[in-house]
Parts: sequence; C-alpha cells; structure tokens
Amino acid sequence: MPLDDIRDARLEKLKTLRKSGVDAYPAKSWRTHLISAVLADFDTFVADRRTFVLAGRVMAKREHGGSTFINIRDGSGSIQAYFKQDTLGDHDYKFFLETTDIGDFVEVSGTLFRTKKEEPTLEVEKYRLLTKTLLPLPEKWHGLQDVEERFRKRYLDLLLNEEVRERFRTRAKVVKELRNFLDENGFLEVSTPTLQPLYGGASARPFKTHLNALDIDLFMRIAPELYLKRLLVGGLDNVYEFTTNFRNEGMDRDHNPEFFALEFYAAYKDLDWCMKFTEEMFQRVVSAAIGGTLVTYEDKNVQFGNNFDRLKFADLLKEYTGIDYDHATEDELAAKAKALGLQIDKTVTKAGLGDEIFKKAIRPKLVNPTFVTDWPVELLPLAKKTENPDYVGAFQFFAGGMELIKAFSELNDPIDQHERFSAQESNRAKGDEEAQRMDNDYVEALEYGMPPAAGWGLGLDRFVMLLTNTHSIREVILFPLMKPRDN
Repeated sequence: MPLDDIRDARLEKLKTLRKSGVDAYPAKSWRTHLISAVLADFDTFVADRRTFVLAGRVMAKREHGGSTFINIRDGSGSIQAYFKQDTLGDHDYKFFLETTDIGDFVEVSGTLFRTKKEEPTLEVEKYRLLTKTLLPLPEKWHGLQDVEERFRKRYLDLLLNEEVRERFRTRAKVVKELRNFLDENGFLEVSTPTLQPLYGGASARPFKTHLNALDIDLFMRIAPELYLKRLLVGGLDNVYEFTTNFRNEGMDRDHNPEFFALEFYAAYKDLDWCMKFTEEMFQRVVSAAIGGTLVTYEDKNVQFGNNFDRLKFADLLKEYTGIDYDHATEDELAAKAKALGLQIDKTVTKAGLGDEIFKKAIRPKLVNPTFVTDWPVELLPLAKKTENPDYVGAFQFFAGGMELIKAFSELNDPIDQHERFSAQESNRAKGDEEAQRMDNDYVEALEYGMPPAAGWGLGLDRFVMLLTNTHSIREVILFPLMKPRDN
C-alpha cells in the first residue's frame, strides 16, 4: 500500500479513537516495571500472580481468531503480550484490533505466564493506547537499507537495529569510564567557551558567526586548549573537558565537521607520565567498554593489555620510506609525496610534507597501540621543544591504523610562544588557511606564569569506532552532518 494511503488509514483510526473518547496521546503512563526487570525475575513473578503494568512500542502483531499476540518493546527489552477476547470482552477486543497498529505505543496490565513454548508472556486484562502512530515502521530487512537514509532517520535506525543501539551504549560506557578515571585521579571537570572571539588550539579552519547583541564576529571553537591552559595559570592544576569541536574541513570516514573530544591538562607532569597514564586509562576503559583488552578492528587484533610501543617520527619515516627527515630537502619530500599519489598544496612546509607522507605510508601500519614521539616543531606550535630544537616533546597515539590522541609537554615560555604564533601568521600570509592565529591575550596569560604541564586530547568518535569495529565516523555519531537532499 502506498505510504500516503497507510497514513490516511491511520488518520481514520485516530478519528475513531477520538470519537470514542479515547485520548490517543495521554500525558502519563501507569507503568509499574521495565520489561527487563520483569524478565530478570520472571518465574518468581509468575508464582506471585501479581498484576503488572508494562508499556512499550508494538513491534509485532499476530491474530489467531479470538486471541492475539503482540510483542512490545521498551528501552530495556521486549516481551510478548496475550490479548484474549473472552477476557477483554467482544467490544474492547474488537476495538483493539481495529485501532492498534504495529508501531503504536500501548500500556498493558495483567499477570505473567509462560506459553507451551516457554515464551514469557503477559496475559492482558486491560490495555490503553499511549501513542497512535501515523506512519508505519520500515520493514526490518528491506525498508531501511540505504546507508544515508539510516543516518538521516537515525531514530528508525536505532529502532530497527540492536547493533546500532548497542554501539551507542558502548559509547556511553566509554565516556562514563573516562570521566570516572579522571575524577578518581584528582582532575576537575570544567566547561570553556564554544563561541570564541579568536579560535585556537589546533591547525584548522573555523566556522564563523556573528553576535548581533555586540555586533562582533565570533568563531565556533576548533579546540578548547588555550582556555584550559588559562585555567592552569589560574591555579587549577588538573582539568579536563568533554568538548564538541567544530572544524570547517572535509568529510570522510575519519572526519565530521562537528566532533566529540576529551582534553585534559595536568600541571607539573611530563610526557613520560602522560604515556603511562594513557596506558593505565585505556586498559581500564577498554575493559569496561567491551569486557576485555583485545579489540578486533577490520580483521586486525589490537591488544590494549600490554605496554604500548614507543617510536620516533623520524625513525618510522626512515624505516618505512627510506627518508632521512633531518637531511632531506623540501623538494625531496615533495617528490616522495607525489610518488605516493598525494596532492599537496604549494603552501605546505617541509614538516607538513613529512606529516602527509607519514599519514599515507606509516599510519595504516600502526595497528597495536603506539606512541609516536618527537614531531617536527612546525607541526605543533603549542608544544615545548626537545633538546633538539627542530623537534617538540609530543606524542601522537595510534591504534588500529588511526590517530586517536595528540599530547605534548605544554609550551609555557611566553617569548617562544609569541615567536611561534608569529611564524604561524607568516604561513597564513602565504596562503595556509589552517595556520594558527596570534593570540595576544593567551600570550599575556603565559606572562603571568603557567606551570610545566602535560596536555592531552582524544578524538572520542574515532576511539568508539575502534572499540565497536565501525568503519565510518558517521556510524558513531547519532546525527552526523549530511548533505541536503536534492529538491
């Protein structure tokens, strides 16, 4: 039947309900138990002969003459309900059949029993409509196969696919365990501005907006870093924030313009501490989220139960590509990038070329958890230099071939920071739209003194992708940004 005809038929049923004095959208349910609670102690409840009131969405309906079985599901589980004409009476039973459809929400009260096939069932003594639906649910296996339609109508995707519901339960476990771990280790959760007069904390293009009240332009944050480090200046030694960041960049399997992240900053800590802390954190969080430390991702095993590998950027570049980064020229790196099929903008520096080559030739091979340290100074203008001034004390953390974390010893020298920002502004003048901006207010904060500190940022969406063996970031974001449909 065409969708419009189905909707018209259901509207007629709604009229029938209203003519009969039935409120098809009551404000309150008298539910006494979740379905999961009933199923957990079912046989005891059967013996008690107590009356239960359950509520949920009708997911299936099977008529057998004077009796009808339906399956109802709430957010905790599913159970069968048995409607018997002899129990309900001819009028109520017929009215139920004529006005109730699959997808409607109902409330049923009665006693529990098991059928001959041992199916847990509630025998209905009374029922009540809670929500009359006007559109039918898609047929489970054929009605919602278009991937983009699943993302556009995530509510139906969740309704029909237990795997999708479980993926977002796992996501919630990850966030909960990360928060618990940081709280137990003396960190303070904070919130910093989403709307910022000057964006910073990452190399990215921002989204721009305008505040009418003050007649000023503002930017959606690309990262919370510079505000969180201002808190270190203010004497809050250990802080973290779960943050939604916005970057005006391309969309692919690893990138969405709006994404979820976690950043923390720990005063008086260094990079070695940060790596040990990350190992301990991830071993606990992964175990809590999936019940063990061995993750399967794209047919590869990723073991979080062991100590994580520690390797250097330049060493990996030489091992996998033969490039001696310290002595290679920009032209040599550009030639290697071209040979790898990379399209590189003319504004990309030597460090940027090395980073792009790394992403193409090396990152996919970093399957087991790996800290890659000592990155070129131009890539991370907010990190402290090592004893070799061409590199910074930083690590990027990889697992399953994905970058999950950037962390570094935070630059707290205001003179050096000002010079680095100036160099970034020079890159911007040459056409690098992702160069970081000169933030004089932040530099002034550093002049009041920021303690030595370790900073750390995790892409939570990618982490959940890894733990759920999911191959697109849009699968782990409830409502990913979608290209508008053609009119």
